[in-house]
Parts: sequence; structure tokens; C-alpha cells
Amino acid sequence: MRALMLSNPNSTALTSQVTRQIVAPLMAAADLTSEFTQYPGHAEDICTGLTRRDVDLVIVVGGDGTVNEVINGLVGPDPENRLSPGELPRVAVIPTGSANVFARALGLPNEPAEAAARVRDLIASDTWRRLPLGRVEDRWFCVNAGFGLDANVISLMEDLRDAGKSATPWRYAAVTATAWQRLRRRPPAITYEAHSSRGLRTGSEVPFLVVSNTNPWIYAGPVPVVTNPEQKLDAGLSLYALRDIEGPGGLVALLHATGIGNRIWRPLRVDLREIRVDDISKLTLTSPRPLKWQVDGESAGKTKRLQLSSYADVIDVVSPADNESE
Repeated sequence: MRALMLSNPNSTALTSQVTRQIVAPLMAAADLTSEFTQYPGHAEDICTGLTRRDVDLVIVVGGDGTVNEVINGLVGPDPENRLSPGELPRVAVIPTGSANVFARALGLPNEPAEAAARVRDLIASDTWRRLPLGRVEDRWFCVNAGFGLDANVISLMEDLRDAGKSATPWRYAAVTATAWQRLRRRPPAITYEAHSSRGLRTGSEVPFLVVSNTNPWIYAGPVPVVTNPEQKLDAGLSLYALRDIEGPGGLVALLHATGIGNRIWRPLRVDLREIRVDDISKLTLTSPRPLKWQVDGESAGKTKRLQLSSYADVIDVVSPADNESE
């Protein structure tokens, strides 16, 4: 087994000690070549054009953003003329980011050394899954995409991380409250058109909306935030939205969607504000004014329209069997 290990030195949990703890078990399972990423997008550049003739496995040591770069490099920009999963290197993930949603949704431990030992055993037993990916505009994504307030929260968190502050659940709560205060005077008015296995679903003037490729859609520290309980990792995309974010109940609804305040949201009947659509194959989001958007936890600019799709059987991922991880 020939494996390329790509490590993001800026990942939250990656230290020289952690690197040593990771490398030892992985070397027992594969002929390992290691490379550090040097700049944003470097992992994508490294993986662009790689096939299974070059390497059997790419091991991503990093967070969801680094995983996103790797899958975009491997799968390539053209969804209609991509290589089959069997022609591409498999992907394994050792989580060292702040959220690590994809690795944890796969059923891997969140502690890097434990995850490396688990991945070693999975490689040895040839255990993997063939999974779908989401696509938004010209980017593949494995975790989620957000349009509007969710992307504003991501942008504010990026500013805090750039200032050296860690991404704790309560810091997310404070940032969510700040974003809510800024936008409640003129909340987003998003229109969606979702083609799912249950037919066409539409809605308009939605102020908060996220689209997920995993269940949960995010973690608040150790707590999984499950917005769409019926979402499956090997199914289509899921949409979660709030009909309004007005008043104290609106703030609580947003905090609930980010995993905070679970003890106080029930009496305020947050569920009456919620919209869920699962197993979506195609989704169009529009807004009368440009809104920020994010993909796999990374800011991606502003736009008035997003086109999202789900593609089945795109990538092979080293993972526990589906009955172990879901």
C-alpha cells in the first residue's frame, strides 16, 4: 500500500508530538511518503491529476478545509468527465482541525492518535466506503455549504482564528449572536427550489439556510448538531432552514442550529420555525441581494445565486462500515 500523507501544519491540534503519534501506526500499514502543505490550496495542487497508478491512498492530516482541498484536487473540476472512484486514490482522514465534521461523521475518533490507530486497522482489513459528494458552483464539498447568516458566522470565526483565538462552542454562540444582531434589521430572503426523492420542494424569504452532505451537519465541541435526523452519509444532500429569526425565539433557534442552548429551545417551540428537506439531488438558492456563502467551513465570497448538486459514488474513503458509523 503506497500512501501519501498530507499534513496541514496550521491545523488546530497538530504538534510535533502528535505528528510522531500519527506516523508510527500509519507506517505499520503503508509505505508512507509525507508532505506538509505550504499555502492555502496547496493540498489541492498536490492532488490534482493523481491516480491510483501514482499512489493507492492519500491520508489527510488536517481539518475539513484540507479534506475539501484534497477531494477537489483528486476529483477535478469537471463533474461529467471525472475519473471513476476506482481510478482515484482512496482517501483517509486523521482529524486535527477545530471541528473535523467529516472524520467524525465517518465514525472515526476525534483524537488524532486514536484516529491514526483506527485508520491503520481499517487499511489492514481493507475496509472502505464509496461515498457521494456535494457540488456547489465549481467546488466539491464533503460536509456542508451555507448561504447568508451561516456564512457570516464562518467569516467572523475566521477573523477570530486569524487573531489567534480558538473555535470553542461558546465562542461560536457569541459570534452567532453578533451575526444575528447585524442581520436581523435586514435579514436574508432566500428562495430555494429542491429536487429530492420525495418530489419538488420550494420556499421563499428564508433568513437562515444550510445544506449538508453529512449527519451531523456540524459539531459544537463534543456535541453533534443533528439538524436532519434522516440524513444518510451515502444519500443526497439535506436542507435545513428557519422560517424566521425574529425575537428571542429567533436567536434561540439559531443557537439551537449551532448546537448551543439545547435545554432552552424546546419551550420556545423552535421546531415550528424549522424546514427540512432530505435526499436532494439538485438545489437552487437565490437572493435579491448578494450574500456571503461558505463551503466546508471556508468563506467563498458573495453571490445572489447558488446551484448545488449531489453526485453519487464519487470517492472511496477509508472508513468503518456504514452500520458502525451511522
